[in-house]
Amino acid sequence: VIVVRNHEVSPGDKEQGPFGENLELLSKLSEADLYDYGRGNLPCLGGTSTFVYNPASGEIETEYLSLTGTIRNCAGGPTPWNSWISCEENTSIANSKLEKNHGYNFEVPASATPLLAKPQPIKEMGRFNHEAVCVDPTTHIVYQTEDRGDGLIYRYLPNTKGNLLAGG
Repeated sequence: VIVVRNHEVSPGDKEQGPFGENLELLSKLSEADLYDYGRGNLPCLGGTSTFVYNPASGEIETEYLSLTGTIRNCAGGPTPWNSWISCEENTSIANSKLEKNHGYNFEVPASATPLLAKPQPIKEMGRFNHEAVCVDPTTHIVYQTEDRGDGLIYRYLPNTKGNLLAGG
């Protein structure tokens, strides 16, 4: 069983982030491995980790970081082509501390082999406080929810089935 789990971690919350309280593990990755390196001073600490669970043995066989450099990854959802959409629940904009705008969805492969996803936002799916997604297995239309009291449901019509980055 492959589980991709989101991490609702904000920049500055080093204790909850993947790199240690003093960011001592950050040097194990390149700047390109993180969506937002935070100008080298405040890297974004959200993202996903993946683990492979063996139900027969009751053991976790492997566990690894699968998406880095995002902010407050919330809910998300699986795709019919064996990946996970991770949703940023934050719409911070690039400023003196952050390098990039946030509020996007990111696709993460559901892989038993450790694989760090290329942190590429699916910009055409919109920029807002994303909560969850559901992909229709037949049409590949993506339904998205927004995490706000007056939130909406959005529909994304991909140009190419199984390739959300190809636009829609």
